[in-house]
Amino acid sequence: MDQLFELLKEETAIERTQKRTASFIPDFPDLELHDASKPPVLKDQFFFKNKDVYISKHNRFAPYPEHAHQFLEFNYQLKGSSRQLINGHPYVLEEGDILLMDSGSRHSIEPLGEDDLLINILFSDQMISLNWLEQMHAKDSILYRVLLTADMAESTTRDFLIFRTNEYPHIKETLYRMMTEYFFPRTFSGTIISHYLSILLYELARQLPIEQELSHAEDEPSPLVRTLALIDTEYQSITLQKAAKRLNFNKNYLSNMIKQKSGDTFTGLVTKKRLMKAKLLLQTTELPISSIHQMVGISNKTFFYKKYKEEYGQLPSKDREMTK
Repeated sequence: MDQLFELLKEETAIERTQKRTASFIPDFPDLELHDASKPPVLKDQFFFKNKDVYISKHNRFAPYPEHAHQFLEFNYQLKGSSRQLINGHPYVLEEGDILLMDSGSRHSIEPLGEDDLLINILFSDQMISLNWLEQMHAKDSILYRVLLTADMAESTTRDFLIFRTNEYPHIKETLYRMMTEYFFPRTFSGTIISHYLSILLYELARQLPIEQELSHAEDEPSPLVRTLALIDTEYQSITLQKAAKRLNFNKNYLSNMIKQKSGDTFTGLVTKKRLMKAKLLLQTTELPISSIHQMVGISNKTFFYKKYKEEYGQLPSKDREMTK
């Protein structure tokens, strides 16, 4: 068995007691005595005395009481599964899943079995939140951009998200490398972990669940969400007529609905998505501007420069200069 898994499978002193008694042993002071009517809030002072990132294995064999945190918390289901009550609703994490809970979100965890390994990853930067991830994602997603700025954004706000990372093996690899550096520290491990954390956060921002999470899990995504998601993926060639056919909507209905819900036309949203993609390519690659506007689906150079300046207040060449 891998050295990391061997270490994590070993029973801690708390686990041995919990296995014998099936009773929870508090691992932090705030969990020992608290008002039963209000979940305790675990403070960051318990975790970040000498480090920016705190990683631990969740103790098995006993239920973990409901609690909240002062910071964004990651639960990573490394092996097996776990059953949790999150803000009063039951969820199951399967192997490879990541649960992200914002500050104030509360959860409890049912007893983990012998083969269930749940990893807690906490970090001290309180600027990072689900909103931060969504803002990062909005730089490359017309769906998130519209929903974060529209009146409907408040109704779609969530204080936790569940990622199914089995679809993204590179995210699992990043997590594995972070844990290895943490539990088997060597020279520069702290710095390496911080860099891995940055990579992990941007990967998660890029892979934020779209249709499932923003339509509240099992419900059918709204026509607006489905249309915006289509623009996000097929912005280079999508037209109103193609979208209406793909989504099985009347073209006039779709056009009017988009205008009413987003305040913009279908063509306007497609152009905005293309410009967003162009801006990211300008900032993150060395591709020539002439290639970029063609890549994003805008063939007319004059039109591209005109719309880019209208959207961002400066020409694309200025954005390129600012990133050097």
